[in-house]
Amino acid sequence: MKKTVFLFAILMLSGSMLFAQGIHINFDVLSGRRHPDRDEAFLMRREENSHPRITQSMHNIENVINTLNSAPDDFGGHKAQAIADLQQALNSLRKALYFKIYQDNH
Repeated sequence: MKKTVFLFAILMLSGSMLFAQGIHINFDVLSGRRHPDRDEAFLMRREENSHPRITQSMHNIENVINTLNSAPDDFGGHKAQAIADLQQALNSLRKALYFKIYQDNH
């Protein structure tokens, strides 16, 4: 029990230290152009854990994009448009989910 309380205290302290240091998420991470660094990933996981429905929706959209990309037909050009629309929706959800982290940077 003491070990759990100690680990929780360390986690809370490290989270507080990250915010005190001004660690923010970069737009390139939001847009998927760059993988997050360690500090950004920590903040992102915390937000994801706080909002599991948005996180699950993002995973669902990613799965649909992958499914459409592997579909053998282009469906008269509608497949590309659907993928673009889904990518835009995914970017909007990322901005919504990570808004608190991103807003301090802009």
